Amino acid sequence: MGQGVDTKERIIKAALEEFSLHGYEGARMEKIASKVGINKASLYFYFKSKEQLFRELFDIIVKKHYNYLTNIFNKYKDLPSRKLLSSIYKDYLKYHWGNTEMDFWNMIYYYPPEQMKEEIIHFTQDSYDLFTAELTSVMKKGIEKKELQPLNPADMAATFYYLVTCITLSTGLMSMEQGLSHMDSCFEVFWNGIKGV
Repeated sequence: MGQGVDTKERIIKAALEEFSLHGYEGARMEKIASKVGINKASLYFYFKSKEQLFRELFDIIVKKHYNYLTNIFNKYKDLPSRKLLSSIYKDYLKYHWGNTEMDFWNMIYYYPPEQMKEEIIHFTQDSYDLFTAELTSVMKKGIEKKELQPLNPADMAATFYYLVTCITLSTGLMSMEQGLSHMDSCFEVFWNGIKGV
């Protein structure tokens, strides 16, 4: 691996930490350069502006997250509905806990830079659409197999999504074990409302 590629990767990593902690407005290019061990002028050789660095970082995170969402559903697709849904939420929570990339996304969603607000909302909506479309398909199959009640599968998917993502927003407030325990309890209530009879 070339030194330039290695330096760029270290810049991306340092930028991730800086943006996650301080948001776009609070992040400082000189702090990113210092973390990498280069001067600010060298940083601008790789990224012409803070906005360019931010956009590239966000693009990397979005692509990784989309790949993750696609893979998580493929991984568990052959399980019965209850096991499939519980495997998805456990996997999803473990993915989010301690994941600085998700801390970054949460920070910029709630405190977006004004010039990129619409893009961030758009990509976050795309993530929601992908996740809930996959979940809707899971719910439809569960209904067909009579493992789930014949409720509106899109509503079931949205409920599950909001339940899981609400817990992920608490990653800084509790340990992963506590988060999984809370989710286990919430899932039991959810499951009892959708399971087939």
